Amino acid sequence: MGVTAGPPPVAGEWVADPAHWSALRGRLAALAAAHAAEHPLAPGMPLDAARAALGLTDRRLVEALAAGQLSVAGGVLRAKAELPERLLAAVRELRRDLAAAPFLAPDAGRLTELGLSPRELAAAGRAGLLLRVSEAIVLAPGADEQAAGILAGLAAPFTTAQARQALGTTRRVAIPLLEYLDRAGVTERLADDTRRLRPR
Repeated sequence: MGVTAGPPPVAGEWVADPAHWSALRGRLAALAAAHAAEHPLAPGMPLDAARAALGLTDRRLVEALAAGQLSVAGGVLRAKAELPERLLAAVRELRRDLAAAPFLAPDAGRLTELGLSPRELAAAGRAGLLLRVSEAIVLAPGADEQAAGILAGLAAPFTTAQARQALGTTRRVAIPLLEYLDRAGVTERLADDTRRLRPR
């Protein structure tokens, strides 16, 4: 079209008028905030929903608009959202339980008593309010590092029973916690079912 100079590309080959781009960024932030307020337990706003709402043809444009103001992961946009007060109160109560016994994760009955569904536990985990060791096991944030410090005091290699005793917990919690530490690269499971800490 004879254009020799213009704004730099915003995503791939796409260029945009700076004023229009700025307006789109504002609209995207508002859309993500509204979605978070309406669906506080959802993982985020799907990228394609945001793309359609803004009338854009390429998901890369949404990702570029989100840069620096929203996080993009797993095909969704995340805005900082306030969790419902009822959920925050339940999490506070749960963390009071864990303060006295950090590795005695609440059982299903206690979670039900607190009104914490799997979806609410997932939301609290994403917000960093709880550590989700597995679908059924939640601990306070930092419990993994605390466990690693305690396990470092055991003679290597150590058994699951030795780890359970050192952590003051049950098999129901010890096994998923050790598996979580294995996945995180903190511990290593050996062929004879014992474990040792990986060197850091």
